[in-house]
Formats: sequence, structure tokens, C-alpha cells
Amino acid sequence: MTEQAYVKKELEAQLEKVKQRLQILDMIEERLLQMSELVQKVVDEDLTEEELQKINQQVKYMEEQVRLLDSESTSLS
Repeated sequence: MTEQAYVKKELEAQLEKVKQRLQILDMIEERLLQMSELVQKVVDEDLTEEELQKINQQVKYMEEQVRLLDSESTSLS
């Protein structure tokens, strides 16, 4: 394999990692937007304690998803 072919292969591999990382970052952004919407709902509406607990559980679940996705994203580097 020539040096040029080797460099091309390395760059293609890096490009693929970047594409994967962008997909993960898009997923993180989606979760953060959902979390923001839930928080805004809490601010805007007069919710029952049960509804607040349910929203809190959803936010905590999405927070964990964001952490896992972030960990996966940084492992691609």
C-alpha cells in the first residue's frame, strides 16, 4: 500500500468516526430539547405532585441517556 493510499484510508476512517459522533450528538441534542420542554411544562402549568414526579422520572431517565451517549461519543475519539 502506498503512503497516499494509507493516508486516504486513515482519513476515511476519521471521517466515519466524525459522522458517528455527529449522529450521537444529534441524539443528545434531541434529549436535551425534550428535557427543556418538560421543564418548561413544569414552569407553565399547575401540575399535581404525581405529574411532577412523573416528569422528574422522565428527566432523570433522559439525563442518564445523555450521559451514556456522551460517553459513547467521547470513546470514538
